Amino acid sequence: MIVNDAIPVSVAIGEAYRAQRKVPAKNVVHLQVPLGADAIDRAGYATRVRDPVARYLRENDPGGRIRILVTTKGVPLRVEDVEPNVQYIERRTAAVDAELAVLFSPLEGHAGVAGAANPYYRSPLPFEAWRSRHPNAPLRYLVARIDGYGDPLDPKTGVPRDIAALLANAVAPDSGGTWVIDENPLQAPGYQPGNVVMLRPAAAALGALGASLLHDTAPEFVGGVDAIAGYASWGSNDASHPPAPFFGTIAGRRVPGRFAPRSIATTIVSTDGRTFTRTPQPYGQSLAADLIHAGVAGVAAHVDEPVLSGVSRPMLLVDYARGATAAEAFYRNVPYLSWMNIYVGDPLMQLSRPYKPVADSDGDGVPDLLDVCREQPDPEQRDGDGDGFGDACDGDFDQDGVVWPSDLARMERALRTRSRLPGADLDGSGAVDERDQYLLGVWLYHAPGPGRGVRRGKP
Repeated sequence: MIVNDAIPVSVAIGEAYRAQRKVPAKNVVHLQVPLGADAIDRAGYATRVRDPVARYLRENDPGGRIRILVTTKGVPLRVEDVEPNVQYIERRTAAVDAELAVLFSPLEGHAGVAGAANPYYRSPLPFEAWRSRHPNAPLRYLVARIDGYGDPLDPKTGVPRDIAALLANAVAPDSGGTWVIDENPLQAPGYQPGNVVMLRPAAAALGALGASLLHDTAPEFVGGVDAIAGYASWGSNDASHPPAPFFGTIAGRRVPGRFAPRSIATTIVSTDGRTFTRTPQPYGQSLAADLIHAGVAGVAAHVDEPVLSGVSRPMLLVDYARGATAAEAFYRNVPYLSWMNIYVGDPLMQLSRPYKPVADSDGDGVPDLLDVCREQPDPEQRDGDGDGFGDACDGDFDQDGVVWPSDLARMERALRTRSRLPGADLDGSGAVDERDQYLLGVWLYHAPGPGRGVRRGKP
C-alpha cells in the first residue's frame, strides 16, 4: 500500500483497503507529497514517490515476493515531463502508477512508446507464473489505484462515499449481469480501429463464452441497462454521446445503466483518468470518476493522451470474465509500459464464477488450433502472405515478427504507388486503403496474431 501522509483522506483510504484485504501494517509505504496535486514533475516524482517506494522494497522485500502495489487518492496521478516540440508518442509524461509498474527496470522514465511494448500483453498466464518465466522482463509490479471523487466523506472513517462503494462492490457477492459493448458506426475513419480491432473482438469473445451480451452497433449511446457486469464504449468520443458528464442520470435516463457488484469497465477516451476531483465547466472529456460514481467496481483509464494505439484494450473484459484478477486483466491489455494507463479499483477483484474456456475463442466457427486469428473473428481465414497469421491480425509485412514503422512505410508506399502488398487488406474490404493504414497503426511495436504462425521477433 502506498499512502500520502500529507493528505488525510489518502491515509483513511489506505486503512480501509488494508482492513478489507488484511494487508499488514508493515506493508504500507508512507509518502510526504504536499498539496496532493494531480501532477508532479519528474524531479518531485523521483524524490517524493519513486525513491521512498524503491527504498521500502529494497529493505523489506529483497526476495521480490511483492507483486502488487496499490496507490491511493492523494498520490499524484501523472509525472509531468514536458519537452518542447516532442510528438505525443515520444513524450516522457506518464502515469505515476505506470512508472511504478516498471520500477527497477530499464523502462523507468522511458520516452514514448517505441521500445516500450508490454511483454505481458495478451498473455494467458497468471502474473506470478509469467514473472517466474520472465524474471528480467520490465513489468515488475501490477499497480492499481483506489480513487474516486473526494466528497462527501464518511464522518466515521474519513473515506469518500464513492471510494467506500468502490471497495465494497469489489467484494460483494456477484450474480452475473450483462456485458455491454457499445460501438458506434458513425465514428470518423481514424477512429474505426477502435470498433474493428478493440470493441468488436471483445464482443465476439464474450459471446463465444456464452455471456449475457449487449453488443450495440447502432449510433445511439447505450443507456438504461440493468446489472452491468462489464462495460466498454467510446465514452465522450462516441459520435452520439449524451451531454456532460456523459455518465450517470442524464435527462432522467441512467447512462449506461446500473452496475453489478464486481463489475469492470473501460472506455476509449484519451484523458478519462486526468483527475478524480469534481470538474467545473468546461467539463472536457468523460471521466472514469463518473463511472465509479455510477457504481462500477473497477475501471481502466488514461491520465493523459495515450494515442489510439496506446489505450487500454476492451479485451480486458474478456480476460476478467475468464477468471483473471482485475489487475491481471488490465495489464494483459495495456499495449505499452511507462505510459498513460491506470487501473482504478481493487486489483484482487475477481469473479466468483468465471466463464469456462471454449475451443473457438472468437466465435468465428474456426477452432483456435486451426485459427489464423484467434482473437479477431474471421471466418474466411484470409492470409494473403501465407505466414500463418491472418490478415485481420497481421501487419508484419516484412516477416520479422513485429509491426515496426518500416511496415507502416511499406503500407504508405503501396498506397502511394498503388502497388501490391500481400496481406495488406486488413479489413477484408477487397481493397487496400486508408482504413487499413489506420488499422495498422494500432498494432505498432507488437507481434502479429495470435494465430497459427510462429513469432520470429520480440516486441
